[in-house]
Amino acid sequence: MEDVSVKVLILGAGRIGRGFVTGLLRKNDVDITFFDYNEELVNSMNERKSYTIHVLGDENKNTVVSGYQAYSIAELETLVREWESADFIFTAVGGKNLTTVAKLLAGAFQASVKPEGRYYKNIVTCENWIDPANKLQTAILEALSEPSKEAFIKHIGVSESVVMATGAAAPPDTDLKNPVDTWVQDFWYLPVDRERILGELPAWKYFDFISGFADLLQQKIYTNNTSVALIAYLGYLKGHIYVADAANDPEIVPILNDAYKEINAALIHGLGVTEESQLKFSRRAKSKYQDRNIIDLVVRIARDPIRKLKPSDRLIGPAQLALKTGTKPKAIALAIAAALFFDHEEDEDAVNLTNMRKEYGVKKILQEICGISEDDTLYKLILDSIQVLKDKGWLKGE
Repeated sequence: MEDVSVKVLILGAGRIGRGFVTGLLRKNDVDITFFDYNEELVNSMNERKSYTIHVLGDENKNTVVSGYQAYSIAELETLVREWESADFIFTAVGGKNLTTVAKLLAGAFQASVKPEGRYYKNIVTCENWIDPANKLQTAILEALSEPSKEAFIKHIGVSESVVMATGAAAPPDTDLKNPVDTWVQDFWYLPVDRERILGELPAWKYFDFISGFADLLQQKIYTNNTSVALIAYLGYLKGHIYVADAANDPEIVPILNDAYKEINAALIHGLGVTEESQLKFSRRAKSKYQDRNIIDLVVRIARDPIRKLKPSDRLIGPAQLALKTGTKPKAIALAIAAALFFDHEEDEDAVNLTNMRKEYGVKKILQEICGISEDDTLYKLILDSIQVLKDKGWLKGE
């Protein structure tokens, strides 16, 4: 495949889609077409005709993006037309929106399918989500007729990547002349599951098509997402606005260090990742969240607490895995306890959690949301952690 002829669709023009993913692709001279639900953003992208990807901490590395097209993802005819000429489709829509996007992709495929021809294209998820490729592919297949299912499986690869860079808000006091501009961490590397890709691999710089990819996404979520959730929920209780301020708080840092020890033990002994790989992962994660060049809001990271308190997600999942390996996850339990009291009024999920806690109590949330029974070791650890937060004075009015 000649790289100059490659055409890519990016579904989701948020910070990761129009920032990190676009930055990588533009380093490889790839043509890009955007689709997004936000029509105001789409209109602004087309009106401005260009925008800048700012590199946090080094403006000399900025990339000006132009020569693209942006469309509403609701424009099915346009999506069909663009699908037909695309080689790769990247999704950066948020994991909870994959099912909706799957129906649109199924419609585009079914309207443009050419059974008589041989062709390949690949969809790559760039979602902060567990098992996104399987979820997307399953939802697409469910929306297709039987003949179309066979053609899809034969010709369309559905793969996944691990995004370890951060897309951030504009630094404070920025004179924002173009509302489409975006800011990203200076970390240009995207591992992709090689075994799910059909056809010839593109020779793209900064992309790493990896065989044996299976545990990498879970390693990332249980390291990065778990630790930044701890930072955000404890930081929120202490009144921090920015993630980096919370991550450098002298009272939070020792808890964060303990959390990395718990996470490392859980993943090395429970998931089977190598010690070298995991220690590198955790050191890089800590450095990232303590980097004051990366401007990210505590409330953005902490949003959707009910989802993040589910049994297999970033808090309960690694805590239970740690217990299975003989490690008592006291620091992670403290993060779970803090998450139970995230009551940001502009977050609908947080409001629902707060109402649930006030009406039914913490124990019911632990049982029904977190899937933890009263005789579970983690159950007592979390209740003890709530008392620790009260003793520290971090739970005001509780």
